[in-house]
Amino acid sequence: MNEPVDIRLIEGRQRAEDMRRLKAGEVTPEELQRENSLIWSAADILYVDLSPKGTDESWARIIENLQRNSESI
Repeated sequence: MNEPVDIRLIEGRQRAEDMRRLKAGEVTPEELQRENSLIWSAADILYVDLSPKGTDESWARIIENLQRNSESI
């Protein structure tokens, strides 16, 4: 049987390796941040539109469909 993996130990080793690479000039802070990000994007997000979308009728229809589908589960 495999031994449990200590995630914190792995994270610590990775951070130490990241610091070594930064000090050695192998990567820039920006490159390292991009490597360690969960989502890679080719574009910067310049604007986020948080205004509500759709009409009251369309939202009522969506909610009704969700309720109907959840009852069948």
